[in-house]
Amino acid sequence: MSLFVALKEVLNEGVIAHIAQENNEKPEKISKALDAFSASFVGGMLKRVTNEAGMNLLYNHVQKIEFSAQNLEKSIKDPAQYDAIKAVGEKNLNTLLPGLKSPVSLMVAKYAATRNSLASSLAGPVVAIIMSVLKKTIADKQLDAEGFTAYLGDQREHLLNVVPEIDDVLVETVGIRSLLQNFTVPKAERPVSIAKTSVDKSPEPFLGDSDAHPEDSPNYLKWLGAAVVVIGLAAAGWYFWQQQSSQTVAESTTVEEENSPETPQNVSPTATDTLTTTPPAKDSVAAVKPATTGNPMETYLANAATTAGKVFKFDNVDFVDNTTQLKPEATAPVKTLAELLKKYPNAQVKLVGFANDAKAPVTNKVLSTKRVFAIKDELIKAGINYLRVDAEGRGTGVSPKDSTRKQKPLREIYVRFVKK
Repeated sequence: MSLFVALKEVLNEGVIAHIAQENNEKPEKISKALDAFSASFVGGMLKRVTNEAGMNLLYNHVQKIEFSAQNLEKSIKDPAQYDAIKAVGEKNLNTLLPGLKSPVSLMVAKYAATRNSLASSLAGPVVAIIMSVLKKTIADKQLDAEGFTAYLGDQREHLLNVVPEIDDVLVETVGIRSLLQNFTVPKAERPVSIAKTSVDKSPEPFLGDSDAHPEDSPNYLKWLGAAVVVIGLAAAGWYFWQQQSSQTVAESTTVEEENSPETPQNVSPTATDTLTTTPPAKDSVAAVKPATTGNPMETYLANAATTAGKVFKFDNVDFVDNTTQLKPEATAPVKTLAELLKKYPNAQVKLVGFANDAKAPVTNKVLSTKRVFAIKDELIKAGINYLRVDAEGRGTGVSPKDSTRKQKPLREIYVRFVKK
């Protein structure tokens, strides 16, 4: 279960209705505000755990929270309990996500078309609820700090599906664009155990000689010193003899190596001189060209001279009207793209989708976003790492400010190779 599904279960219709009634606001606006706050603060937590210090700080604070969101519907009906929930959330918000409350509250108020004061008052409770749900997840899954961070990283798949109408504003306000494309769990430093060695300054007696007298030590040390000197002189003589012998051998082998065709010095690292080499025959040109299947995407990837950034229309990829279900003829192109990404493991793509067939209450923005994520899911199932596939839905592709009506709403999928 994703974090956002768990939050939806806690922030149910009963909770929304009570908050709406207490604040004299429509439940629809409260629901939109809570969704936007949830996405924003989860995004903020994702940004917080990108280093080890932030990861441990958030993990520890989540485990220490005493509020339980399981009885939220009952708790918020008691003013004293609701104020306590708000206080807990505000405190953690200021500690974990300092400076985020004000810009997010303004964004949420505008998105939900509600009062700034109301949006600001919801920030604290939402943080407390998120942390309570995360605490239960840690306990249920028995997660350590790194496992908890990996779980947060997995929520990127669901993050922009929650409020796709404000994707761009959300990404810019929270500053999580790079996290949505690439996220790495920081590795906690493991304590290194160093074996302690005790140093005994007194000489260790021989076995069976524990009763040796101290006055015997000087004579023993003298004989030991003399033996070391003799061994040193012998070793020095052997070393000089070896050096002289090896020099003689080296001089004799140098002459042989100079005349040997297998000597590495005679093998040029660049065997072909581009200025003097005879050009290949016309019949052999086809043999040196990279083999492709006629797929323009593969032709592009096979050509090392081309740069990243090229965009291709994803031909024959379409969906059943007003759904995220791929049409049968779309299966083959998606499979081909998966195989292409396996063949070129360094390639990374961004799927950009447009839709013009959404029916209320679903919007074209929501539908286009869900469709590109549906394709991404198919690529992941085919064995492609999710970090290699970005996805963005852009609605109809027609700006709401365009009064000329000359642009036609799009219903297409495009593939952009952000990296080759």
